[in-house]
Amino acid sequence: MMRMPRSLFGRMMLSAMTGLLTALAVALSLCLLVWPTPSDYIMRSEVIDQIDDIDRTFTLDADGRPQLELKSHNANSYDGMPKDAAYRVTDARGAAVLESLESPALEALRAAPPGADTVHVPNGEQALVLRLERRTVIRDGQPYLIEVVRSERLVTALQHYASKLYLRAGSVAVVLALVTFAVVAFLTTRRLVQPLRRASTVAAGIGPRNLSARLHVDEMPSELQPMIDTLNAALARLEQGFRIQQDFLATAAHELKTPLSLLQAEIELGTPDREAVLRDIAMMARQVNQLLHLAEASEGHNYRFSQIAMHEAASDAVDYLTRVADRRNVHLQLEIDDDAHDAKVEADAGAVFMLIKNLLENAVQHTPAGGKVVLHLGPHGFQVVDDGPGIPETGRAHLFERFRRGEQAPTGGAGLGLAICREICHALGWDIRIAPSSQNEGARFVVTFSSAESHS
Repeated sequence: MMRMPRSLFGRMMLSAMTGLLTALAVALSLCLLVWPTPSDYIMRSEVIDQIDDIDRTFTLDADGRPQLELKSHNANSYDGMPKDAAYRVTDARGAAVLESLESPALEALRAAPPGADTVHVPNGEQALVLRLERRTVIRDGQPYLIEVVRSERLVTALQHYASKLYLRAGSVAVVLALVTFAVVAFLTTRRLVQPLRRASTVAAGIGPRNLSARLHVDEMPSELQPMIDTLNAALARLEQGFRIQQDFLATAAHELKTPLSLLQAEIELGTPDREAVLRDIAMMARQVNQLLHLAEASEGHNYRFSQIAMHEAASDAVDYLTRVADRRNVHLQLEIDDDAHDAKVEADAGAVFMLIKNLLENAVQHTPAGGKVVLHLGPHGFQVVDDGPGIPETGRAHLFERFRRGEQAPTGGAGLGLAICREICHALGWDIRIAPSSQNEGARFVVTFSSAESHS
């Protein structure tokens, strides 16, 4: 089996040449199927052609005298081969009005009996057989009989010569057609792939310092434009992700710089405050842990999807944070709808636990002592509602951004908890939003499962 070229240019050229050769093969096969047999059919066709030539050029002048202007090659055959061809035109009385030059073929034609379709001309030991055809024509109201005889060897010789001529001309035409087609296909294909080469050159120059470059769709084939648009969209996402990553690194460095500077100052003074040092270390440890969690949540390959029961994941998260809530004198409550006990979703169990834990932990931290936090689980999602001060409208637009802390956020937070929640929901195909709270409620966070992933 022939191996296809690796380059698009080579494949297009091969396809074009294969198509041309296939078309030529089909045309040749059709010609061979319809090519007439070179026997009686060709002989009769040649004689009929001679009669047609005489019929077209046979006229009477003003005085009634017959005139004839044969084609040059037909006239030459009568003059040059006296044993093989002859013609005569007779009137209604049988008198000849036009004849070819005196020849053995003409004598045999004169001697032919009425109704005969062949005549014989002496030619050594074996006589020549000439085909005889007749046609009656009318000129000025008078009938005339056209008679033509031709030998098979003459027709065969002419056919052989014509076959050679046609074969030579056909071969030259096929070669010229192939060369012309190959040149045109080469130039057309090369022009077609030029936009691809330019796009490849642009793509090769794209790097971390040149992420704003895009592939142009000008002169690009319409079949490739969707692919180029998709690549440009992917480059735009990469550029956006790279900028977010750079901003994230810069912000993370800035967030860690302050506690590190305080630690360094206290150590240099030689009289460090043990509680302050431990507090700064705990804050940095929390920030580092949240940075690690955010990095893990942002990478899709870290997720292992399986069917998980949401009521079990919710119960585990509530049990995990119960002690934290008790220390802050906050009541943590789990509510599960009847039709949600059997609800399962296609998700990563660890990521779901982290999502619910962060939302609950954020709610507990913002709820004053004596308040409560409710985790309400339904068949299509869950809600976390607290008794805190709520979130003002001005702060909701940037609520899920990294290192974004609210005005009433407790000290020591890194501002990454809700950003981690958003990354997890994005990876799971879920939706997270801050919903309007009812009276006497603080913040209400709503997570909606993807309809394609929820099962009951």
